[in-house]
Amino acid sequence: MELKKFCVFLDAGHGGINPKLKVPNNYTTYPSKCWQHKNSLFHGYGWFFEGVFNREVATKIEQYLKDWGFTVMNVYDPILDLPLGERVKKANFAKSSFRDSLYISIHGNAAASLDAKGFEVYTSPSQTQSDYMASFLFDEVKESFPNWIYRRDTQDGDNDREERFYVLTHTIMPSILSENGFFTNYKDALMMFDDNFQDTLALCHARAVVDYVKHLGYVF
Repeated sequence: MELKKFCVFLDAGHGGINPKLKVPNNYTTYPSKCWQHKNSLFHGYGWFFEGVFNREVATKIEQYLKDWGFTVMNVYDPILDLPLGERVKKANFAKSSFRDSLYISIHGNAAASLDAKGFEVYTSPSQTQSDYMASFLFDEVKESFPNWIYRRDTQDGDNDREERFYVLTHTIMPSILSENGFFTNYKDALMMFDDNFQDTLALCHARAVVDYVKHLGYVF
């Protein structure tokens, strides 16, 4: 099968930066989806903005995939925190133009415990095609960052965690949501802020997409 019949719908979770406003109020979801650390500058005055990280990684994923000949459609806005329904509606509407497609939602994690750290990937409950993509991504990330913490649920035989997140249950194509470190954890936040880490993480996502289309029978 030809790669042009496949589309990746790419979603960077939450909002971005409004350049017209001052830090930290220029972050469109402030004071949620962000955390202030005392030891480093991060995105400004110690603030780590999840939506900015998500966009940086998503942009890198998009570039890798387009360089490799994939069709990529972004369902997020560069600045605004679009409602989940709008993101999903955009993907579901465009899906009919392609034989196969995949929805990838990029996130950073947060927790009340500042010790929480590591990577996890989510799919909707039950066994679906999404589980294949989640497994490919989990393996790619673990190979690239072998000493990281991997948060998983192996009760059904694989490593993905299952939740009824909106973008996982309302999309009509296989969908995954990756949580790429805890920005509330200082060490994870330092790693997530690093451009080399972001680039490797993006490459892991892009390679997992290649693994997935090969699994479907596409020639790559």
